Amino acid sequence: MVVSNTSPLVYLAALDDFDLLRTLFGEIAIPQAVCDEIAAGGPHLPVAHSLRAALDSWLSVRQIANVPEAHRLALAGLHPGESEAIVLAAELNSEALLMDDADGIRFATAAGANVIRTPGIYRMAKQRRCIAAVRPKLDALRHAGFWLRDDHYRMILESASE
Repeated sequence: MVVSNTSPLVYLAALDDFDLLRTLFGEIAIPQAVCDEIAAGGPHLPVAHSLRAALDSWLSVRQIANVPEAHRLALAGLHPGESEAIVLAAELNSEALLMDDADGIRFATAAGANVIRTPGIYRMAKQRRCIAAVRPKLDALRHAGFWLRDDHYRMILESASE
């Protein structure tokens, strides 16, 4: 099982690639705080529609047990979704945590999580022949507002043999 934070869900839905999650990972779990963040954006957003369509099929909302740890992470400056996603990934012993925010990634890796950023999802999709190329996806991500440094952009393309 894989746990996701809000950002990868938002970007994959915006690029009409939400179903890549099911194809690549099978079952996805999100904490309640991620569900709440998506709901706060409004029902008209692509991610809200994608989430509703996937719920109780291959995507599930899970409650965390270790609320004090999520609170500690929030006090350290993480958003509620990031905090709960890190805790849920640990509680479920997930194979990966999908997350993009640098601060969240720092805390998640310190907690032992295998973090995959949205560009990494696209690299994985190419490796598994779900998409033909990573470059158009990275360009679309950037166009959608995803911040990706030039050196990371080149590194991802190089690792995808592009």
